[in-house]
Amino acid sequence: MAAELGAGHADVRPDGDRSGDSGGRSGRAWLAALPGELAAQRRVMARLLDRCAGWPLVTSLLVGCSLGRGAADELSDIDAALGVDAERGAVGDERLSAVEELVAAALPELGELVDVLRHPARTDQRVRVIFAQYADGTQLDLAVVPEAEIRLRTRRGGAPDFIPLYQVSVPPDPKAVENGGQPGAEPPAAYAVTGDQVREWAFLGWCALLDLDKYLRRGSLWEAHSRLHEARHHIWALWAAAHGAMYPWHGLSQVLDHHPGNLPPGVESTVAGLDPVDLRRAARASTAVLAVASESAARRHPADLPAAMAAYVTRRLS
Repeated sequence: MAAELGAGHADVRPDGDRSGDSGGRSGRAWLAALPGELAAQRRVMARLLDRCAGWPLVTSLLVGCSLGRGAADELSDIDAALGVDAERGAVGDERLSAVEELVAAALPELGELVDVLRHPARTDQRVRVIFAQYADGTQLDLAVVPEAEIRLRTRRGGAPDFIPLYQVSVPPDPKAVENGGQPGAEPPAAYAVTGDQVREWAFLGWCALLDLDKYLRRGSLWEAHSRLHEARHHIWALWAAAHGAMYPWHGLSQVLDHHPGNLPPGVESTVAGLDPVDLRRAARASTAVLAVASESAARRHPADLPAAMAAYVTRRLS
């Protein structure tokens, strides 16, 4: 979820006044309009929203993915981001950690808590990710992120399905330097699929099928089965990219969200059990499906497809 942070909804007014409910009035209206089947998710989000005004460092609360797109059902988790008044990079770590502790302490107050996973902080991505499982089945997947990072991603195209439930005004940091130190330069879209990405997905798909052949020759059926699934993931990603899905790197979920009836031709033939003959049959079928998905993606995002690798792997499997 953290990779998709952004804001694409204009209904919530930036409001620096933290008194009362000023920062989340429109957010509450959005929550109130959710259908009854989302009552559990609404309750957790509303209780988290209640706490935002009492946390001075918190500048925004955004919710996205299936909830933001209006495609959620009673089984959907809550993909959310909590913006923090912190600088990007290592200098903001202390504030991010402080807010993470506040959130962790508040989680039992949002519902009957089963357990929590606090993902280890990554030095290459300044974000804290907390996953909470509640007894009624509700799942909260929350990223704690510098507000400056959210703003930057928004300017780069952001994640248009993320809706602000809470926002306060934070003046821009005059010291912030973006776009390689070239003021006025337009930053690249953060989520645009490129030809290089299409080539990489296609190449990795062929590599997975080649590994499948290797493991079949060794008699390692579980490893062969794993590589078949990996190849199919790249097929889904390519097909999602070919048809303009929002986050194609998520593969299958994006294909189904975008157009559940539009599947790669023959993709059902890529499924196999733990049988060497069946696995080899599915691998051969996957070469054709991968080729079609790659070509479809390359038509939308012109790419130098790995034709030599494709021919080599197809020969190996045949």
